[in-house]
Amino acid sequence: MPGDIMDKKLEEALDFSNYRFTLNTRKQNLKMRMRSMLTVGYNNTIFTASMELINFSKLVIDAGSEKYVFMDDNDNPVMIKDVKDFNARLLGAYTNALNEYYVENEKLKKLRTTKQLVGIQ
Repeated sequence: MPGDIMDKKLEEALDFSNYRFTLNTRKQNLKMRMRSMLTVGYNNTIFTASMELINFSKLVIDAGSEKYVFMDDNDNPVMIKDVKDFNARLLGAYTNALNEYYVENEKLKKLRTTKQLVGIQ
């Protein structure tokens, strides 16, 4: 009888450990997906749509500049000739990535078993 209780507790601990590992893996995959969605190709260069870059490009627009030199993800200066379009693309990428992250994260919160997390149940 005591062995059965110990086996049951061990099985529960193992199930919980598997659940936490699977949940953390799913969350990491979700974060990586969001990071890839934040990548914006513009003028044959790559930018990451960050709040900092979105806000700075908006500041440039508000200052009345139509074109401006920005640093891309590889630290290369790039002349952006249409800052409004650039800002709109950055904001669109950021919004889409954040919305998808939110929706998928909310789904993860509702999954309570490892089988649910891996889509078996």
